[in-house]
Amino acid sequence: MIGTSSFVGIGIMIAGGIILPVAVCIWWLLTKKEKITTVLIGAATWFVFAIILESLPKLLFFNPSTSLGKTVMENVVLYTAIGALLAGLFEETGRLVAFKTVLRKRTNKETGISHGIGHGGFEAMYIMVITGIQNIVYASMINAGTFQTVIDQAAATGAPVSSLEALPAQIMAITPMSAALGIVERIFAMLLHVGLSTLVFYAVRRSKAGYYVLAILLHALFDVPAALYQQGILNFYIVEAILAIYAIAFFAIIYIVLYKRGNERQQEPA
Repeated sequence: MIGTSSFVGIGIMIAGGIILPVAVCIWWLLTKKEKITTVLIGAATWFVFAIILESLPKLLFFNPSTSLGKTVMENVVLYTAIGALLAGLFEETGRLVAFKTVLRKRTNKETGISHGIGHGGFEAMYIMVITGIQNIVYASMINAGTFQTVIDQAAATGAPVSSLEALPAQIMAITPMSAALGIVERIFAMLLHVGLSTLVFYAVRRSKAGYYVLAILLHALFDVPAALYQQGILNFYIVEAILAIYAIAFFAIIYIVLYKRGNERQQEPA
């Protein structure tokens, strides 16, 4: 049975997934008088490139029912390297495409931050809200005794059921504290995305392809600890500490070096 504590934790997760990105977005738009469409384009960039396009190679590399997928899933190095590089490549390419097309005429230095808020904010909303709603549905089914039917139906089709069988324990592990930590993690992820969007923005404005490549590598590096945690290599709290330090340091450097010291020449379109 899924207890009240887990339902409260899921509720906190959903609320945080909505309040955090919306509050940051409203504050930024009111403070800098930025266009909301830039934020929305950032959100669309993440959805198209991270959810739709990135899912295609993931079907190839992370499908445990194929020999290639099984090899990747069972090899820590391959799993970590491929997963991290795919995320970096697709998301940073999405930013590059956005700044070269629909945002090509927006040359003020706030554009990169606005895009990053949309990109990271929608990721937070999608992950926490969608996952939270799914968990509520599954938790209700588990408590009603109907979840086993879902597992049996999936098994009858020949689909892998290990992830479904692990769901009850995963949901029971959700607490108000773990949900709060999840919100804090999204804050650091948003800082990273703002920094990365700013870096790619200047890659376009200064015609420096090296900035784009650097963004891919830095993004991939950020995802490595999480992949190692999924493989049982790193402790959860160690991973969170690494991600926090990484995100804060990266954002601070990008903010000072590119955003604060940016001049009119750097803001001109390439």
